[in-house]
Amino acid sequence: MENMLEKLKKVNLKYVHLVVIIIGSIFISLSIFHTNIWFDESYSIAIAKHSFIDIWQISGNDVHPAFYYFCLHILNLIFGDNIIIYRIFSTLTIIILSILGYTHIKKDFGEKTGILFSFLVLFLPVSAQYASEIRMYSLGMLLSTIMAIYAYRIYKGKINKVTYIIFGISSLLVSYTHYYGLILAGIINLILFIYLCKNSKEKNNDLIKFLVVAFFQIILYIPWLLYFIKQLSGVSSGFWITLSFPETLYEILTMQYKGNLSMFPIILSTIFYSYIVYLVAKTKKEERKPATWCFTIYISIILIVLFISLCMQSVILLYRYLLIITGLLIFALAFFMAKDTKVKRIISICSIILIVSITSNVLAIKENYNHNNKECINYIKEEIQQGDIIIYSNVISGAVITTELLSTSNISYFYDKYSWNVDEAYKAFAPYMQIKDTLEEILDNYKGRIWIVENGNTNELQNEIEEKYNIEKIKDKQFNIPYKNNSYTIELIIK
Repeated sequence: MENMLEKLKKVNLKYVHLVVIIIGSIFISLSIFHTNIWFDESYSIAIAKHSFIDIWQISGNDVHPAFYYFCLHILNLIFGDNIIIYRIFSTLTIIILSILGYTHIKKDFGEKTGILFSFLVLFLPVSAQYASEIRMYSLGMLLSTIMAIYAYRIYKGKINKVTYIIFGISSLLVSYTHYYGLILAGIINLILFIYLCKNSKEKNNDLIKFLVVAFFQIILYIPWLLYFIKQLSGVSSGFWITLSFPETLYEILTMQYKGNLSMFPIILSTIFYSYIVYLVAKTKKEERKPATWCFTIYISIILIVLFISLCMQSVILLYRYLLIITGLLIFALAFFMAKDTKVKRIISICSIILIVSITSNVLAIKENYNHNNKECINYIKEEIQQGDIIIYSNVISGAVITTELLSTSNISYFYDKYSWNVDEAYKAFAPYMQIKDTLEEILDNYKGRIWIVENGNTNELQNEIEEKYNIEKIKDKQFNIPYKNNSYTIELIIK
């Protein structure tokens, strides 16, 4: 009778796990079916149109490696320039990550840990937020978690050729996806190397296999090293991210719980981390080792990046970059939650997370599907004529218009008045956007209609043009875009 009850319990948990994955997958997909974009997304969309060789060269002058852009280019070749498909790709990476809770975490750490891992992957507010982003963060989170899972299996001796192959490939690919992934891969490979060396008598064959995998990782990453060094020196000469306390600390502590909310994240993170600290204290030191390692690595990467930022006097610590390593944090949280013997307490914590996540996602749905999001681009499309040109000095707003318009008969000019040294990186927007250092290069030999795109409610660029040239102002209009809270002033003039 006891065996039957135990089997029934396992069967029920199996179906609970599947239901969590199915409902969670639907939940994070609710807000992704729209075609609005912000600057970072416009860059991803623009670079995906180029060839693999061009993507390699262009991203080598950007601040991120090339693998994610390769993925988008493959999607572009299959489906065309489809923003929804790009968003679905991001969503699928998070769904696949949640499925690892069913296929891998459950097998290695038990059913409860697996269910909680899948739940947190899908229902932490950050998941629905970044499931729709056309950026590399969700892909990086998936690859880094796969790497950590197979590193643990090597550590535990659960090894075959496939284990090493998957570990090596995921380690290499996450390094080619984001530099936080490179740091993580370096730390995990180093830890494994030290462990296998220490136990070389018992694990000599494992050490040899690991060294072969590590060798191939290094060889295959060498082609990117020149770009990496160049990007590192570029960061040292100036980067746009700022570091300020306590704001930076707040962002780090609330990143996974924020979503589209402003008030609740610090409350939720305080409750949740207090709960985890309580569970850690109740768990025996030897039992908590896997989660302790994950949490330690997560914190170590934040400290390493902070140290690099301070040494280079240029900040590379940005809260959304932490999504790359968030899979490790989620595992640590799920692992300790599974140690709680009070099921009602686990359900209560999960219910709080669920309520906050639903609230955040409702706000995202309202924002993403707001009909005002397309008001600005529709206005330009209706009014623009063949041969008109577009000028902007703020690329954050201007490049979005360029990418949405995608017109070779209406060339856009980024007037790089502050010499940001982005010519090579912004070839991603070619041939639709050209970069010029002076207004004279754009306007001296041009006569006709000019569309000016300004960020916010300003007329700075129009005033600068008016000081140098005889122009006739036709009209201007201001737009407030709910998606990512953007605002534009669009001016039409004739020279």
